[in-house]
Amino acid sequence: MTASSGTYGRPASPEDGPPADDMPEATRPRARSTRPFPTFLQGLGLVVLVLVLQSSIGLAAFLLDPTSGTYSQHPLTLGVANLLAFGIVILVATRRRGIGFAAVCPSGPVSPGILLLVAVLILGTVILLSEVDNLTRLVFPPPAGLAEAFEELLDTRARPISSFFLLVVVAPVTEEVLCRGLILRGFLGNYSKRSAILLSALLFAVMHTNPWQFISAFVAGVLLAWLLIETGSLLPCLFAHAVANGTAYLAGLTRVEVPGFTSSMGDAVQFQPFWLNAVGVAFAVGGYLLLRRTFRDKARPPEDLYRRPRAPA
Repeated sequence: MTASSGTYGRPASPEDGPPADDMPEATRPRARSTRPFPTFLQGLGLVVLVLVLQSSIGLAAFLLDPTSGTYSQHPLTLGVANLLAFGIVILVATRRRGIGFAAVCPSGPVSPGILLLVAVLILGTVILLSEVDNLTRLVFPPPAGLAEAFEELLDTRARPISSFFLLVVVAPVTEEVLCRGLILRGFLGNYSKRSAILLSALLFAVMHTNPWQFISAFVAGVLLAWLLIETGSLLPCLFAHAVANGTAYLAGLTRVEVPGFTSSMGDAVQFQPFWLNAVGVAFAVGGYLLLRRTFRDKARPPEDLYRRPRAPA
């Protein structure tokens, strides 16, 4: 069919209008985008929507709370609110874009040896990032209200079961499915691997809405993205996130006091003892090097586990 032919090869008529190549730019039909979902702006929109829903559900719970805060700030209530906020966003995003559950929750098998090394890496990283948080609080002291809110959240002795539900179950599942299963998955189809990791980690840090934990959340986001890419499975990400939050949970539950590590955000800044930082360096560096060697010796996961193929041109 030539440029002068009409639809289905018949001669062009005045009613057909100009051929597509000659149509003004503004009036040409816009081709449907084949870019994987989400792009960075779309991912940012998902994070903002989660925060808006969390705030709205939290406000509704507070207004309906006859005790003016006792029930609405309970860890069980916060856990349910997080499940609702994240669940709504993930469900709407996957349904509207036709993304299957298996794509955002790849659950390929992971050996116990890899999970053990992941635990070592995360424990070392948690120790080191705790010291980074101490330095951040020394330079930029947090407001008293934020410190008090964190003290209540991590007071796991008062409500051990509901705190475990919030910190070790709900937070890892909801945040990993959204940030690694959905957002990182789309970024890997839109950007280079390095850019996808850094951009997804940036949104992960922004989602925590706490400038005093920004560095910690960003570093954690980088490590978690790396684990997904190397294994092709969300399981090590869920496990690593649960170990990190579980460390904070146990620190609040036990009565063991380690300066700079078990102290709360509202306490005077103390730095961790040298031996603890040395353990952190050994665990973080050793765990990373052993994992990298393990991943190098194993076959890489198929790309379709974490990257949406582009539509043919």
